[in-house]
Amino acid sequence: MAGGEGTRLRPLTSLRPKPMVPIVNRPIMEHIVGLCHWHGIDDIVATLQFTPQVIQDYFGDGDEWGVRLEYAVEDTPMGTAGSVKNAAKLLDGGPFIVISGDALTDIDLKEVMAAHVAKGAAVTIALKHVPDPLEFGVVITDPEGRVERFLEKPTWGQVFSDTINTGIYVIEPEVLERIPDKGRFDFSADLFPLLMRQGLPLYGHVCEGYWTDIGSLQSYIQAHWDILDGKVGVHVPGVQAGKNVWIGEGTDLDPDAEICEKVVIGANAQIRAGAKVGPYAVIGDSCLIGAETTVERSIVWSDSFIGAGATVGGAVVCRRVDVRARARVESGAVLGDDSYVGQGAAIGSDVTVFPYKRIEAGAVQTTSLIWESRGARSLFGAEGVSGLTGVDITPELALRLAQAFASTMPAGGHVVLSRDQSRSARMLKRAMASGLNSAAVNVRDLRVASSAVNRFTTRDSRAVGGIHISVAANDPQTTEIHFYDKAGLDIPVSQEKRIERLYFRQEFRRAFFDQIGEIIFPPRALEYYAAGMLDALGVIDAREWVRVPEPRTPRLKAVVEMSYGVASIVAPQVSAGWGIDLIALQPFLDAERSGPPASGVEKDIAETSEAVTTFRADFGIVLDAAGQRVVLVSPDGTALDGDTALHAMVDLFCSSCDSPTVAVPLAASGIVETIAARYNASVVRCGRSNRAMSLAALSDDVGFVGDRNGGFMFSAFLAAFDAVMTLGMVARLLADTGRRLDDVVASLPAHHLRETTVACPSSLKGAVMREVAESAEGLEVQMTEGIRVVGDGGWALVLPDSQDPVVQIFAEGEDDAASQRLLERYAKLVGAVARGEGSPGESPVARDVLK
Repeated sequence: MAGGEGTRLRPLTSLRPKPMVPIVNRPIMEHIVGLCHWHGIDDIVATLQFTPQVIQDYFGDGDEWGVRLEYAVEDTPMGTAGSVKNAAKLLDGGPFIVISGDALTDIDLKEVMAAHVAKGAAVTIALKHVPDPLEFGVVITDPEGRVERFLEKPTWGQVFSDTINTGIYVIEPEVLERIPDKGRFDFSADLFPLLMRQGLPLYGHVCEGYWTDIGSLQSYIQAHWDILDGKVGVHVPGVQAGKNVWIGEGTDLDPDAEICEKVVIGANAQIRAGAKVGPYAVIGDSCLIGAETTVERSIVWSDSFIGAGATVGGAVVCRRVDVRARARVESGAVLGDDSYVGQGAAIGSDVTVFPYKRIEAGAVQTTSLIWESRGARSLFGAEGVSGLTGVDITPELALRLAQAFASTMPAGGHVVLSRDQSRSARMLKRAMASGLNSAAVNVRDLRVASSAVNRFTTRDSRAVGGIHISVAANDPQTTEIHFYDKAGLDIPVSQEKRIERLYFRQEFRRAFFDQIGEIIFPPRALEYYAAGMLDALGVIDAREWVRVPEPRTPRLKAVVEMSYGVASIVAPQVSAGWGIDLIALQPFLDAERSGPPASGVEKDIAETSEAVTTFRADFGIVLDAAGQRVVLVSPDGTALDGDTALHAMVDLFCSSCDSPTVAVPLAASGIVETIAARYNASVVRCGRSNRAMSLAALSDDVGFVGDRNGGFMFSAFLAAFDAVMTLGMVARLLADTGRRLDDVVASLPAHHLRETTVACPSSLKGAVMREVAESAEGLEVQMTEGIRVVGDGGWALVLPDSQDPVVQIFAEGEDDAASQRLLERYAKLVGAVARGEGSPGESPVARDVLK
């Protein structure tokens, strides 16, 4: 499989396909061809798509490597399985092995083939335990090795094991009949699920050899160090001249040069007097390393020149690069093909210089000449694109991000754009409007509005997407940029990845003078939003969930803290027709107060509680500055914690509905099911991400979705968190039932949910999840997000954090003591594996802790 473009490895792959990137001075694919030949596989077909001629010219018919090599070229990408089907005419009709041409491995292929025959499998997948399984397909097998579940490139919440798919398959020929002749068709996403549904024997075989996907600059460099440390059984060209030192034919080493341990020097290279090479250095063919030059922990490709007195430390220098005398290249820097670094210039840490770029003499280059990120996961996070304003989130980033988003949209389309009241959001919105227009997309500018108004307008207008910019809750220094699809939902991960690729590669659509987008100010967006909300609150039985009673007298009285946020321009207008008396606190915009720190939130809650008792209100509600989440306050002035508020809302909603269905995250207390059972209601468990909960809200019969942090969705109106709608719905439900909020709270069963976090390196999160899954044998295991184990009178959820090096653990038993014991048991299990107490799966603590 040699069709990879390798966009994440740019600029290493700017001028060549990924399989041709050199590892110890030989293309990755050459190491794979050698591995096949070593195991007696001499008939090889290479599937090509991106710049196929480069590979064909290098390998020819394969005679030089002792193999017969043929090629199957795709005109358009056909997917992994589709490319193999495209090569079917070149196969001999018997079983065959599929292997990636851009991964480094020394796995015993004969062992995999023997396991395939022994099991009588239709397909056998070579599996491997890895520290970080996020970028791979996680595979779960039964004790006999039969594949039970397969998940391609999961999030941490979906990592149920550290056993991953290496992309090495042994396949019986009849499997090809299930691959269509045309269209894109992948092994992981399409073929393997199809085989499992049809009941064909799909097996996994765990291999002990070395395997790594060369998918990032870090993995590329680490592969070299692993070879130099003797961890990989690959052929290193040259003559071994010392401890892990290889010297190529025709290379000239000056007697005064210092060659350290763990060094590879290619053929026909020259190392001048006083030069120091290594430790951990790979020098390509025909390179010249000048006098008094230092090259350590670096990879230098062929035909490059490093001048006298220069220093290259921890860098990658591509082909035909010219580094002049006394220049300095720092750790993490990458110099693309044919680039030039002038005399005495300095290239700073982590700077990327793309091909053909020129750094003048004496210059200090501290930023990349073409912006590039070192990781595909560095742009989007749990809260969209977020970071410190002016440091991580800049106008330049906002401009390019908008261009990338617009490039995924049809030219001439409309995108709804809004912001909160902060000055940082105002600055960034202007940059994003320019970016959208420059990529031939029109902007429907809502100016200052809540995210809910943006989602509503996006969903109910001809817009194809939306963008909302706001400061983060509780941190005014952090800005969040959220992207919405046509339905007003957070965009899916697949679109996030597409935006990232376009952003990193700067491949934006450009608008000519007559294609530049317009900026339009929708005149009645807030009126339409208010009308839609009033309709949802007044005739909410349109979806047969809530009975509409006669208006209740006297009118409800509510104290509403608006936190100087966007809700202050929405709530007074939309609540005019609700029939409640609204006592508003801080009901105006204040850019200086956007996103108050935690102490400010606590002060707002205290003031709201006091106002509720003073005015003898039926309830109080604190709306966050973003207009999404709330804190509920009962008539006696008690501020409800997130769990109690969720339980109260479930009780209120279910008591007003005819056999409703509500959805809550996996980490919510089991009390939710107890409450729902009072009213013959159903409960659906979903993931914790905004999109997962929004999709649950769109499911048939689901009328309410709530989380443990004051976020509530009402499907009759909008599948998104909306603090103003929550205000209206609380009033509607209290009026409907004639109940008081404190009476609802008093009727709730006690809950015993406990939670904690355990420090865990990201490299061991996969091992933790595998250990938890294996330790739960005989119990009910749910793998919607993380691993939720149900049994013995309680449940526990183990969930790796998506960003921080910790694992979150939730547990609930029959009482507080039982919950605490369950929590401690799983914390002990996770901690044992996280501390590396024995090999994964073999730790005595991990093995015995759940007994």
